[in-house]
Amino acid sequence: MADENVRLRAALRDLVALSTLPAGWIGIEPRTIAAGLADILTGSLGFDFALVRFLNPSGGATIDVTSGYATREFLDWLQAQFSTLDESLREPIMASIVSLDDEAKSLRGVVVPIGFQAHAGLVAVGCERSDFPTQTDRMLLTVAANHAATAVRSANLIDERRRAEEEVRQARDELEMKVLERTAELHRTMAELAHMNRVATAGVLSGSIAHEINQPLSAIVADANAAQSWLARTEPDIKEASAALESIETAGRRAGEIVASLRGMFKKETQARLPIDINKLICTVLAIVRSEVQKHRVELRIELDESLPDLKGDQVQLQQVVLNLVMNAIEAMQSVEPRMLSIRSCVDRSNFIRVSIEDTGTGVDPSRMDQIFKPMFTTKERGLGIGLSICRSIIESHNGRIWVARGSERGSVFQFELPTDAH
Repeated sequence: MADENVRLRAALRDLVALSTLPAGWIGIEPRTIAAGLADILTGSLGFDFALVRFLNPSGGATIDVTSGYATREFLDWLQAQFSTLDESLREPIMASIVSLDDEAKSLRGVVVPIGFQAHAGLVAVGCERSDFPTQTDRMLLTVAANHAATAVRSANLIDERRRAEEEVRQARDELEMKVLERTAELHRTMAELAHMNRVATAGVLSGSIAHEINQPLSAIVADANAAQSWLARTEPDIKEASAALESIETAGRRAGEIVASLRGMFKKETQARLPIDINKLICTVLAIVRSEVQKHRVELRIELDESLPDLKGDQVQLQQVVLNLVMNAIEAMQSVEPRMLSIRSCVDRSNFIRVSIEDTGTGVDPSRMDQIFKPMFTTKERGLGIGLSICRSIIESHNGRIWVARGSERGSVFQFELPTDAH
């Protein structure tokens, strides 16, 4: 009775010791769990030899850890036991990980699966006791194996989660890279399309450009002739010649301003976002298209709010928007009379400026108003279908919006609004 009490106390002590294992194995890699379990079996539970074999969930080599001493005879017996198990558990025991003791002793052994049908591995124990393995031994080994199975499963889940998180991170990085590359590609494409549109517009406006440049050049020639005449007199009229030279200087500056403005509008590079007087920008565009307005006998009606604040933007791009809309309006009125082009600017709502360009032309088909700003869509016989789409891209890049509606009587009114510099 006393021996049974001692064995019972020892079993309870060992169960208490085994119950602390799961907490210590949280987040630990499988090899460390195997080493800890093998040491407990030989150290705390008093077995002579222990081998812990974990299966690799990814299909690689098994993890084998031993503790204590074994005999060659016992290893042969153990290997024979492995040959009856599932193929994944049959690998030979590596002699290099086993400490041998071939003194005159005989080990009794038992093999306990880890997890259901040994899906996680096994525990093999050898003990010199003549009554080994008792029911208590088997119970303790089963508890230890169950704890190990839970710990290994937890470790595998953590490893799977880490791999999944890494795969998600890599996929996210690849997606972000593709988005950046695609965005850069779209920006390059839009820049090329904008350049093509400016070049096409430059061809349409070649007559206007020649007209604008010819005005100061003609004045320069006339003033130069006048200056020569004043100086060629018997008594040179220095005052009149000086006045003619001043006129030449003024006309030369005007020609330089026209060239600089046109070069800025049609060059490929964009400019920095700077404060812009939208009314001044509109007047600059109207000066450029003056000959087109005169040639097509278009009447202008300009209503610009002089109290407008500045807005911040790319002057070249916004000039291109106004220029495209004005030229479209002129073209839309070629077959109608009268031809009235109305341009207005005003404060639309708090910190926003609205510009309206209205014509008395043929108007836009209501069924096509939602398509008019789409790339490659055009109602013109020889249109490229990029002008209005570029206008929308430019306005939206300035945090604004652009739209079209029916005119007050006939024709169309294109409008856009942009945030002011104080927005």
